Amino acid sequence: MKVSVVLVGAGLGLRMGGAVKKPFLQIHGKPIFLHAIERFAQNDKISEIIFVVGETEIKSLRETWQDALDACKVKKIVPGGKRRQDSVYNGLCQTNRDAEIILIHDIVRPLVRKEHIDAVIDKAKETGAAILAAPMKATVKEVGNNFRIQRTIPRNTLWMAQTPQGFESKLILKVFSQFKNSDIEFTDDAQMVEKAGYPVYIVPGTDENIKITTPEDIRLAEALLDI
Repeated sequence: MKVSVVLVGAGLGLRMGGAVKKPFLQIHGKPIFLHAIERFAQNDKISEIIFVVGETEIKSLRETWQDALDACKVKKIVPGGKRRQDSVYNGLCQTNRDAEIILIHDIVRPLVRKEHIDAVIDKAKETGAAILAAPMKATVKEVGNNFRIQRTIPRNTLWMAQTPQGFESKLILKVFSQFKNSDIEFTDDAQMVEKAGYPVYIVPGTDENIKITTPEDIRLAEALLDI
């Protein structure tokens, strides 16, 4: 089975602040993007990685990190688009046509576990579409005007979507082609597949697979790596 990975890191990362974009911030002396790439490169099931970044980062990325990327199965560096879904589509179009499964992963989730990557691949092969997710632990309130609580939503049916999200290659390419000119802004890839009418299944993950969004997340990631 051939598996391709699209690693998406073309966003601005404005919530982090500072001049350096999130994927290039350091955790234990190594950029976030390289932590994430290595997690996938070490997996024998994965044959190629397509790295999607902002167009202005491509030159410096190649100058500084080309050898490391070559060693990590990164076959292509692709410029992102205006929206996340445009960036993902750019990456999908560069995957090997022989790929049976395509994983899509946010580059700022550098702590994803090998067993979870394997589980998403296996579930995607079985069902066509699967995502890593963690069960909701907090009590969730739906709030209306003036911050008045409307209802408490039962959390036993709620899951926090994560990445990687895995799909049969023909399915995800078809769905992205269908919606590539849509005005709908999809918050993740599974939402687009759901919108197209295909079932998507959950692979249980953990809260450890954090998305680096704030400076506090950097410190948390460092602490988790030290465990």
